[in-house]
Amino acid sequence: MTAEPVPTYQLKIVLRDTSPPIWRRVTLPADASLGRLHDIIQTCFGWHDSHLHAFTEPGSGRQFVDLDSPLDRDPGRDVDEESASVAEVLPYESGRLEYTYDFGDDWRHQIILEKTLPASVGDRRVHCTGGRRAMPYAEDIGGVWGLQAVIDAVADRTASAPEPWTDLVETLREEGFDPAGFDRDTLDRELARLDPQPPTSAPAPRPAPKRAAAAPRGHLCSCGEIHDDEDLDVGLLAVRPVSLAPRAELATAARKVPLIDAALRLAQWCQDRRAVTSRDVLKPALGRAAVQELELWALDDELSALQPAERDKRLARLRSSGDLPCLDKPWRLALYTDLVEISSGAARSGTDLPVAEEDEGVLDLWCQALEAELDELDDFGTLGLPPVLLAALGMQGEDGDGLAAVVLRALYEVPNGEWLDTALLVDALRKGLPTREARLIELLRLQILDQAAIVLAEYQAADVETGPETGRPRDHILRIKGAADGSDDTPLPGNRLRLTPLGRHGLREYLLAEGIPAPLIGELADADAPTLLDALLDYDQESAQAEIAGWISQRGQGPAAVQLIDTCAGLEADAALRRLSAAPVLAELDEPRALAVLRKAAASKVPGCAQIAAITLSGRGEIPEGHGPELQLWGLIDHLWGPLGVADEALAAFLDQQGGSVLPLLEQAADDLWRCDHPATRAVLEAAGRHLKAPDKVLAKRLRKSATKVGSQRRQ
Repeated sequence: MTAEPVPTYQLKIVLRDTSPPIWRRVTLPADASLGRLHDIIQTCFGWHDSHLHAFTEPGSGRQFVDLDSPLDRDPGRDVDEESASVAEVLPYESGRLEYTYDFGDDWRHQIILEKTLPASVGDRRVHCTGGRRAMPYAEDIGGVWGLQAVIDAVADRTASAPEPWTDLVETLREEGFDPAGFDRDTLDRELARLDPQPPTSAPAPRPAPKRAAAAPRGHLCSCGEIHDDEDLDVGLLAVRPVSLAPRAELATAARKVPLIDAALRLAQWCQDRRAVTSRDVLKPALGRAAVQELELWALDDELSALQPAERDKRLARLRSSGDLPCLDKPWRLALYTDLVEISSGAARSGTDLPVAEEDEGVLDLWCQALEAELDELDDFGTLGLPPVLLAALGMQGEDGDGLAAVVLRALYEVPNGEWLDTALLVDALRKGLPTREARLIELLRLQILDQAAIVLAEYQAADVETGPETGRPRDHILRIKGAADGSDDTPLPGNRLRLTPLGRHGLREYLLAEGIPAPLIGELADADAPTLLDALLDYDQESAQAEIAGWISQRGQGPAAVQLIDTCAGLEADAALRRLSAAPVLAELDEPRALAVLRKAAASKVPGCAQIAAITLSGRGEIPEGHGPELQLWGLIDHLWGPLGVADEALAAFLDQQGGSVLPLLEQAADDLWRCDHPATRAVLEAAGRHLKAPDKVLAKRLRKSATKVGSQRRQ
């Protein structure tokens, strides 16, 4: 029997917080288990597998671990790494996964699915196809800061080896360790000896839906959860679907960003190989030459203001290329994005340098650079926040993971051409929170937004208007004092931001990397009907209409009607949810062939299909034979059965969101709903009666009374 071909994944694995970055690029079968990926990472970075480790899925927070390790586990979060394949946790290109090794030293690795390569049969070997910088023995050296200290000490042979790494540093010096070197061939041979087997244990379960203790105020998502508006864990809740500018236009805009342009010119300047120091920066004379020849001084306001002779004098005093921001920042960017590669003490242009004006690869490196900058916003240490604020919130400097995504998500949700005002975020924050906590979190998010504005403006990802007070530093301590004593004074005006088309593309890539679904209008055109209907649950009305129009035009109204009706079969809650989504799609069908499909379905005896088809036709003024006034009652019960089938709390959230349209119908039909022959009638009436007791006691009582009569007609 011939084995099924398995796609090959190309992964880039980056050791986080290293500068210049240490990374490896590998290819492996997509069905390899996460346990085997653990072995691959250990080999890539020279780890000895002597400490605990875990994979973490962004957004959901699920952890994949070695269940045989001696550590208490959370059964609601921790999953056996041998039960999941790489393809299951990285189903899409640009997807990301975190791998942490040694929870003491905290070696964090970011895993990025760069490409899905054609499927192959037979060859399941793991290969190394690229990488940067050598990795010394680093077990128990104190994490990234210890690694940097060791590398610096190895490079400075004139100084004595520092404690506590004396033996390691002396050994590396004797062996001639080159931090800039990377031996791809040797690593490739080591990886080829590994066996990337598929998962060997039971499939990993998805996270169980969260249940609220009381009826919440939130959003019902297609994932089956109720998402509170103040909940910072937004990983499973999709953002508003958007349309993007053509990729060619975005690439042209990315090339015009001054920082990107400078990095590209620096990379081209290195075609003839340029000598670098042990710290991977250009030697001083070459740094001065690069600034002059490429006019990089134009990126520095102070240097730009000088006369040429005075500028030459200033540059002549340069002792290190790393001391000049207008050179160092584009140089670091060129290294990080592989525009420049270093080997044997020299820098040269990268193999994938997007030289041609029409090369769209520049858009990918722009996104890569922007994401790296935005990732820094999760580190409170880079935000200049005073310790008193973090202490008041019960946080440490490293506790900000995911907060930047919350703020940037708010910006992404703003429609094209409109501004995000600080006041909007502040108002949203204060709802449902005590004054003191609201003010503290407000300050935190405003500071993140201020820093994000600087980054987005530099990358031309957003237009930024600065408020009258943001030109001077915020007085954090005074604002914290105001928050602590319960005052609710108006906050200092902040920035207004408006995404550019380039920024919307970049922010979408960032949110996807954070595990937040970010759909595009039109991307469901080729999807099957169940996929379309599940996705529409998360769409606003305008986006849903655009998506529906594209989906119907892709296949024609007749085939669209057949697929939709077939998907609506059944009386279980899942089928009711699909009918809830299908109703606006079916309402768009008006061609004779589609109407014929609806009439045939309405005349059928197929539960669910017959009713949704008849309801659609009745909306056009046509009552199909065999269906009477009770059809509207059936539709109303079915409308509520879908959310109730997810969870009792889901119905409460649905009634909150759709109350304007649903409550008048319930008011009108409450005394007759018991006659409905829908199998969920009693359950829906009882649940609706409970949840409407507070807002409308009279209606709730009528619904509960109607529930007690369900089935009496059949008993007579």
